[in-house]
Amino acid sequence: MQKRLFGILASIAVIAAACGGATTSTSPSAAGSAAPGASGSTAPAASTEASPAADLADDQTLNVTLGNEDPATLDPTLASTSTSIGVLHALNRGLIYFDKDQNTVPSLAEALPEISADGLTYTFKLRDAKYSNGDPIVAGDLVYAWKRLIDPRVAAKYQAFLADVAGGQKLVDMTAAPPSDTEVEAALDKFGVAAPDDKTFVVTLDHPTGYFLNIVALWGAGPLQEKWVKTPQFTEAANYVSSGPFMMKSWTHQSEIDLVPNPNWYGQKPTLQNLVFKIGGDPTANQASFEAGDIDMLAANPPDVPRIKADAELGPLVQTAPVLVFDYWGFDTSKETTYKGKPHTPGPTSNVHFRRALSMAIDKDTMMATVYGGQGLVAGSPIPPGMPGHQPEIGLKYDVEAAKAELATALKELGYATAADVPTLSFGFNTEAGHEITSAYMQEQWSKNLGIKSELKGTTFDTFVDERPLLKYSIARNAWGADYPHPDNFLRALFHSQSGNNDEGYNNPDFDKLVTDAGKETDPDKAIALYNQAQQLLVDDAPAVWTRWRVWNNEIRPWVKGVTPTGQDSFVMGDLFFETISIAKH
Repeated sequence: MQKRLFGILASIAVIAAACGGATTSTSPSAAGSAAPGASGSTAPAASTEASPAADLADDQTLNVTLGNEDPATLDPTLASTSTSIGVLHALNRGLIYFDKDQNTVPSLAEALPEISADGLTYTFKLRDAKYSNGDPIVAGDLVYAWKRLIDPRVAAKYQAFLADVAGGQKLVDMTAAPPSDTEVEAALDKFGVAAPDDKTFVVTLDHPTGYFLNIVALWGAGPLQEKWVKTPQFTEAANYVSSGPFMMKSWTHQSEIDLVPNPNWYGQKPTLQNLVFKIGGDPTANQASFEAGDIDMLAANPPDVPRIKADAELGPLVQTAPVLVFDYWGFDTSKETTYKGKPHTPGPTSNVHFRRALSMAIDKDTMMATVYGGQGLVAGSPIPPGMPGHQPEIGLKYDVEAAKAELATALKELGYATAADVPTLSFGFNTEAGHEITSAYMQEQWSKNLGIKSELKGTTFDTFVDERPLLKYSIARNAWGADYPHPDNFLRALFHSQSGNNDEGYNNPDFDKLVTDAGKETDPDKAIALYNQAQQLLVDDAPAVWTRWRVWNNEIRPWVKGVTPTGQDSFVMGDLFFETISIAKH
């Protein structure tokens, strides 16, 4: 994410059926237009069929888990974690959405936009639609939402996704040190979004952008009422205003979120009457809850998968699917003495040879077989299987002798006589999510193969999410799931020097130029060639250790019907389309 910053179970990531007619925008199977670079039909087929009305259970409640902590926020502008995004997919919908095959299809928009001949102007026509509070959804709400997302004073993590809109890059550049309100407002006035009338939303781009419809489909690009956002505690259940298939009934913090159908939703009406997200519990506790019948669907923790599949009762419930997610451990690469306005001490991981040595000293095959329980594929680069730009052959391979040679070069450049002189590296991760085992394995590999010392620094997810972007750790756990199925989302969105999701402080002008040029290229083949060059450069620079491309195993009770999985699911299979799920009699 779907950055999505993946903060829940170690096993999972980190994006409606029509009400009479094939042109209804929200159907997961609706005909749409695949954006350049979309992954097409690689998503798995629906895992179960919808249940006939006569076979429906009286209690239409689906219980799933969000892991051990509340979502960081349910403000669509600020959301960046898989838990937040997964809930927002049920609550809100924008102009465009993704179908089950990850094509872009209209939702709030009546149809895909009219695009000018020069590829710079997109004109969307809105359908008749209302929010959960009964107010009409108007084009001015989109203007407000887009300006709020790009506003440097808000400093949203996904701000840079609108940089291609006319005037957008200027606003992104202001974020490091926002100027006066007058200057910001003047820049926002020139930002390329407009609402000529209540049913027309017009976007003007700085340059042609091959992935733009994917950006329009993101949760942060949906409509927002200004009066709602300015309501005190607007994300609490009593005040929440939805534009999607569900609305919030209650949010008992650190316990559960209960969603119910939105009566004003224009798409297929959900069969579920309660969608309950349970909060609290590590992977072991959540597995126990599933086995006790308290949870209906659960992404299985990788180390538990062999046991679960071998179990006579649980094994038949497991459904395996690929997912557009990769795990990685990002280094503090910055050589700056200040970072994001705070003092920063460059460490040994700012040296490319040191990073390459650490990357090459990890036996990922053994790591996959043990720590990850064989769930996934060893990764050498970011872009996963099933997406254009996937390059399975590249990556820094496990080679202890080569790692030692890189380390020798690094020690000379850093001024250390031996590996024992290198300061202890801080190794950050969020606790109660299964990452302790992975961290300990990598720590042991570095100690055994290179003599490098590291200290495990586990903390709560909220603290970790705040500290990681400030480079508080020498190396920090990370993961990324597709917000949109395009290589731009795995390269520019993560590692461009100006991206809010660049948690490594990585700054390579050559890489920035390659991904920027690729994004402007409307010929898909030419774009992919540029993305491939950028990914090779990234791998050589080693700002992170790429560990695995995920598959995930979900345990689904047989009475849960109509699950529609995609490669972009956030925390449980089919969570982009909760409205298609029903509970059969059991």
